[in-house]
Amino acid sequence: MSAQPVIIKEIFEAPIDKLWFALTNKEAFDKWYFDIDKFEAIVGFEFEFYGGSYLHHCKIVEVETNQKIAYTWNYPVYEGDSLVMFELTEIEDVLGNQTQLILTHEGIETFPPDDSNFSRASFEAGWNEIIRISLKNYIEGNLDEESKVE
Repeated sequence: MSAQPVIIKEIFEAPIDKLWFALTNKEAFDKWYFDIDKFEAIVGFEFEFYGGSYLHHCKIVEVETNQKIAYTWNYPVYEGDSLVMFELTEIEDVLGNQTQLILTHEGIETFPPDDSNFSRASFEAGWNEIIRISLKNYIEGNLDEESKVE
C-alpha cells in the first residue's frame, strides 16, 4: 500500500464561517457526515461513530478556528492509526463567498492490508462522496436526506 495521503480539494460557494460551522457542529454533522453523539471542536475531545459496520474512534489534535481542524482516526478492533485534517482557505473574489477545503487523510497504510475496506481506493471513494456530494449539497443548499453518508 502507498504511504501517500488521500487528498481531496474542493471549492464551495459559501463563506468560510459557514463551512467551519459544518465541520465543527454536531447538528450539521447529522445532515451531511456521520451520526455522532457529541462533538466539541476542542483539542483533546474524543468522539466515536459508526461508518458502515466499523466503529471509528477519533481524538481532536488541532483546532484553528475558521482554518483547520485535525483529528486522529482509528478503529478500536483493528491495528493502525491515521490523521484526518480539514483545512479551509477563503478565496478572494468579488463576492467573498468562496472557500477551498483541502481534506488530507494520512496514515491509511497502517490499517490491515488484507481488508479491502481499508484500501486507498476505498478511502478515496468514501472521502469523495463525503466531501464532493454530502458536504457540498449541505453547504450549497441542495441537501436531501439521501445525500447523507451512512
